[in-house]
This record gives sequence, structure tokens and C-alpha cells, in this order.
Amino acid sequence: MDRTRISRIALAAALASAVLAGPAGAQTAEPAAQDAPATGTERATVNVQSLSGAYLAAKMARENRQPGIAADYYDEALRLDPTSEVLQQEAMFAYLADGRFKDGVDLAAKLVDNETVGKVAQIAVALDALHDGRFDAAIESLKLRDTSDLDSLLVAHLSAWADVGAGRGKEALRRIDDLRGASWFAAFNQYQTGLIAGLTGNLDRARSSLGALISDQSSAQTSVDAYMAGAEALARLEARAGRKRQALDAVARGLELAPNYEPLTQLQSAIQDGKEIAPPIADAQAGAAETLYILGQAINRGDGQDVALLYFQFARAVAKTADPKLLTALAGIADRSKQIDLALTYYGQIPEGSPYRRTAELQMGLDLWQADRKSEAKVHLRKAVENYPSDLQAHLALADVLAADKEYAEAVTMLDKALTLAPKNAPNLWNIYYQRGIAFERQKEWDKAEPDLRRALELEPDQPQVLNYLGYSWVDMDRNLDEGLQMIRTAVDLRPNDGYIIDSLGWAYYRLGRFDEAVEQLERAVLIMPADPTLNDHLGDAYWRVGRTREARFQWNRALVGDPAPEAVEVEKIKRKLADGLPAAETAPRPGQQRAANENAPAEPKAAAQPN
Repeated sequence: MDRTRISRIALAAALASAVLAGPAGAQTAEPAAQDAPATGTERATVNVQSLSGAYLAAKMARENRQPGIAADYYDEALRLDPTSEVLQQEAMFAYLADGRFKDGVDLAAKLVDNETVGKVAQIAVALDALHDGRFDAAIESLKLRDTSDLDSLLVAHLSAWADVGAGRGKEALRRIDDLRGASWFAAFNQYQTGLIAGLTGNLDRARSSLGALISDQSSAQTSVDAYMAGAEALARLEARAGRKRQALDAVARGLELAPNYEPLTQLQSAIQDGKEIAPPIADAQAGAAETLYILGQAINRGDGQDVALLYFQFARAVAKTADPKLLTALAGIADRSKQIDLALTYYGQIPEGSPYRRTAELQMGLDLWQADRKSEAKVHLRKAVENYPSDLQAHLALADVLAADKEYAEAVTMLDKALTLAPKNAPNLWNIYYQRGIAFERQKEWDKAEPDLRRALELEPDQPQVLNYLGYSWVDMDRNLDEGLQMIRTAVDLRPNDGYIIDSLGWAYYRLGRFDEAVEQLERAVLIMPADPTLNDHLGDAYWRVGRTREARFQWNRALVGDPAPEAVEVEKIKRKLADGLPAAETAPRPGQQRAANENAPAEPKAAAQPN
């Protein structure tokens, strides 16, 4: 029922004052397009009859984080009123967020003196110049007024890369050395200094800066991305200098923090095999893009997502080639904004062989599932399992969608393999046993399900989902009644606001004929999740048993229009109850008698937690 969330280390709240808040890896993908929205983005079907209609539609799309649709409506609004500065300001943001960089820059050039959006406009104009090799013009455009801490950091780093492009490597390093600001500047300065020094041939300075960055893992508290990228950059520099041991030492520092970080594991293998290693950064444009990417990742959380999107689109525009990790970041924002087709487009642009491709393959499969393209999702994830036979996450992802589609036998096969791949001390190992136990139970193989659920509980004794599932299953089969009910009560105590678990307690009382107690718990569950069709259906049944037939019909009607919509088979059952009511209450099952698992088991979890 709960999706696992992977927390990430990011900057302190000081970064919330980002300049863009307003109304590079060695492996590259296809050439970046400066004015090319991703083809998968939703587009508006523009059919508005007035300026106000176009403007309001654009505003709504922006609020819904649909920059492609917003940009299309701003096109129409500007056609009707091309001189409106308010429209120009808002359209500039929409174009830039949609990846229509040239369109955004055309408006930005008119708005550089605007008090509201002038700083954003200046940065856009500067990046356009930097991309085209007009480095001095870029530096001139980056002379912002009234800068925040983040403004100062961003401007200094972008200007330094413009200096590099103009052949002024020493001036670039001096510019960063002279930067004064908050204490959290250090990690970013060390990383950018290392990249610039390495590209301009000052290897001692590069080693010193990057070594300082990764010598203390507390740097990752400021930016985990800068820390990991610093380890990769130093390893590449050392490998290219013929210092294999030092290169592998740098890789090892990064892997201490994230043991399965694929860019480093791939690099480690390449160094060990004596393969040619690409440099950390190719040119000034790639360096500027890396600046924007690293800072964007630092603020890519919560309310900072919209700002991060602009940083990432700026990075995509300034670079000569699209970095796979940048495409991954853009896809992640599209995922969180429920723009599944756009996310699929970004993931699809990540080339084969990239260390980011495996994650892209898995996420594409899950996105296809979310888009209700179930057959494609399963084909995609089966291919991922075939391509990455030792990949735990691939097997878990496929097992997840198979179970959701009630293909439990194949899900068990995937989970069997996952158990052979998972580390024996993985903190979420319990979840694989839990998921397999559910799959067995849904196939009415309780003799296999119960040991897995017990094992999950041994590994995680106070896990409320397992307590709920095992406890309810026992009650439903009239086994271990006292222990089963106590397990469910414990689960409710641990998750007092979880409507599904409270529903399980209420439904357990219902199955035991304790209808008054069932009503009490099921009413609690529906208060927490008033739209859920299963909970409303259960409460309707309980009301009927205690003689509250009018309220029962009301709850059944609510179940029919619930969110998510009930399955067709459940709709038919509810309609029969509305027409005929419930039959006489069933007698309690005989001891040891197993009820049909698929009919009465607790709701399945929505997604499996992933072992680390």
C-alpha cells in the first residue's frame, strides 16, 4: 500500500531563494537541440476564442505543471496580443520549461531590464551566447543585479566556464577562488574547480580540489551529486594519466557512499580492464551544463522542482550533446508531474551502454504500466530481466506488475530469483518474502504462503503490512483467532491513520459475525479514505447486518462511484446488493476450513519496497 520512497540529500533551505523562482558525463546521447520540446510532451489542442481564454488556459496548464500545453496557449495569447509584457514574461518561463529555448531567448532578449524576470532573462541570453561560442557576451550578460547566494554561485561558475571557452583557464580558476559566500559553496566550488583545472591541463590543482571534495563524506550532505560526480571525475583524470591505483581509489570512495552506483561500477570495470577512459568534461559548454545540472539536482525536491526543471532545460540547451543523467533527471520530473509520455520520451533517448540505461529501462516499464499500457509494460520488463539477469531491481519490478495483473505464478518465479540475488542482510529483504507470500496466498497455496509471511515477520517483527496480512488471513480461515486479531490490532496501533489496515480489522470483525465492532472500525476507515470503493462497500455490508439498511445502500452507491473505480466484477456484486440486499449471515467456517483467498484477503500492497 505504501510506495517506497528513496530519500536524497539536498541543500539547506537557503537554496529556496533560487534565482529562477518566478511568475556531464563522458557518455553522451544524441545532439542536444536548443529549441526542441520533447516529442512525448502533451500539446494543447488550441481552440480558444479570446485572449482571456488563451491566457487562463495557459495559467491553468502552468499550475498543473504541463509546460507543453502552457506554451501552446501562450503562443495563441501572444498572437492575439504580441506587445503585452505580462504575457511575454509568463510565456518566457513556459517556453524555457518546455525546452523551447530559442523561443524563450527571443522573449528574454526583450525582458533583460524587467524588474520581475530580468535575472532569468539575462541568464537565458547568456547561455545562448555561451552555446554559440560568444563567451565574452555571455560573461557580460551574467552581470546580475541584487544577487542572492545561489545567484552568485551560479553566475561565478557559468562565467568561469565562459572564461574557459575563451581560453582563459587561469582567470576561470581565479574567478571561483575569489568567490565569497555561504559555507555550502565549498562542495560546488571544489567540484567545478576540479573540472576546470582538469580540462585546462592543471592536473595538480584538479587532484587537489577533487581530492578535497571526496576526502570527507560530509560533503555529500551538501550535494550527493557533486560528491559522486567528483569521485568519477577524479577517477577519470587519474586513469587517463596512467595512475590506475589512484583511479580505483577514487572510485572506491564513491562506492563507499553508494555501493551500487552504476556510473562508478561501470567505470571501475573499464579501468580494471585497461579500456580507454573518456575525460570528465569535454568543453566549456559541457561544463556550464554540468554546473546547471548539479545545482538543479540540489534543489530538485518539493517546491524546488519547477526551478530545477528550468536548470535542467538550460543545461540541455547549452550543451552540444544531451547527457544521459540530465535526460534521467528530466524524465524524473515528468514522472512526478504525471506526464508519462514525456517521461518515456526522455528515457527512450538514453543510449544503450549508458550506465543510466538500466534504470531507464525499468522506469519505462513501470511508466507504461501507469499509462495502462500493460502488455507493453510486461514485454519491456521481461526484456529488462533478460538483458540484466543479475539485476535485483529488474526482477522485483517485473514481479510487481505481474502481481498487480494477477499473474501470480510468474510473479513467484521472479521473486524466487530475487531472493537468490538479494543480499542476505538487505534491510528490506522481508518485503520479498512478503510479496511472495501474497502471491502464494492468491493462488490458494496457503501451505507455501504462511511460511513466507512468517519469515517476513521474523525479519521485521513490527511491520504493520505483514501483521495485517497474516493476521487477517488467519482470522478469515478461522485459525489462530486470538493471535490473528491481535496482529491486526497491533498493525492498527502502528498505523492508526491507514484506512486499509483499519478496514482489515473491521472486516475481520465482520467475518466473525461481530457486526457492531465491524461498523465502528469500518466507519473509521471510511473517514480516512472516503472515496475508496472497497471500504465503502465493506461499510455498507456492515450497516446492513446491523439493520441500518438505508445507510447500507448509501455506502454501496458511494462504492460504485469510488476512486479508483471498482472492478467490473465488484460493480455487478454491488448492484445485486442494491437490488436485493444481503442474504442471511453466513455461519462461521469450520475450524481449519480455508476460505477463497482471492475473495477475502486484505488489499494487496500497491508496490513492493525495494531491498537495498
